[in-house]
Amino acid sequence: MVRNKIDLITVPNPLLRQKSKEVKISEIKKKEFIEFLKIMAKVMDDYDGIGLSAIQLGVPKKVFIIKKDFEKEGFDKNDSLSEVIVYINPQILDYSQEKEEGWEGCLSIPNIECLVERSKRIKVKYLDVYGNEIIEELDQLRAIVFQHEYDHTQGVLIIDKAKEIKEAGD
Repeated sequence: MVRNKIDLITVPNPLLRQKSKEVKISEIKKKEFIEFLKIMAKVMDDYDGIGLSAIQLGVPKKVFIIKKDFEKEGFDKNDSLSEVIVYINPQILDYSQEKEEGWEGCLSIPNIECLVERSKRIKVKYLDVYGNEIIEELDQLRAIVFQHEYDHTQGVLIIDKAKEIKEAGD
């Protein structure tokens, strides 16, 4: 049996520049939405990513996932959704003044790394996979990845914020 393959879209696909639309509460409850989240987790795992936005699969919805355990390699193939945190209709409420520069890669921009400045801490609001509103503060790598994925929902890529660009592995 051949499963339907959903692949990442990459630059220069114009969808990556599109602002994503809010997910309606009624959508969150649908089986199709949960199945799509599982597909997102599978694709992210297939590409060894730590975050993935719906727009990277060609779906302009304000939803992204971030790996729960950055150190763990590979997902539980029976329940990949349990391996990620789902962020629906995310917002960044506050950015710390303290910034940090770091090299970032993006699954939609293969073989490139960009030096990007991000806030070290952020306060965020989002809906979880059950539709519950969550407000929390994020720091370290989780804050960086959240900002990266949030940018995708706004049509912004790391190359737009790059202070320097290099080939991956250099």
